[in-house]
Amino acid sequence: MLAITALLLIINSSNLVAQDASLTTKTATTKMGYSVLNAGEKIVIYKYYHSAHPPKAAEKYPVKYYFVAPGAENLQDLSLANLKKAFPENHAFHDALDANFKEDKELTRYDDFHKVYKINHLYQNSIK
Repeated sequence: MLAITALLLIINSSNLVAQDASLTTKTATTKMGYSVLNAGEKIVIYKYYHSAHPPKAAEKYPVKYYFVAPGAENLQDLSLANLKKAFPENHAFHDALDANFKEDKELTRYDDFHKVYKINHLYQNSIK
């Protein structure tokens, strides 16, 4: 029992280190709790799930989302402010984000018609 507890503490602390360190596309691995939601799209979205906790504590460790802008390696928190910072000159994209999303939690919406995440559809339309 003590060995299991120690193992869970090690996994937990390594996941926390991954959270605190500068996350990159190379360090955000499945082993660390990260999964890519949309490989091949321009703005890649990562999902982080903290798995080193009992199921009853799930509400204490909500799923977190990150993104990587085209040509970048570092993951950033998926938020309206960070998306705008990642594309500072693309005002059409900023306007589209404001028109389509009221809160950060909406940024993971999938566009069933275009078969891409909504932020990617808006981004593609803003660069044409």
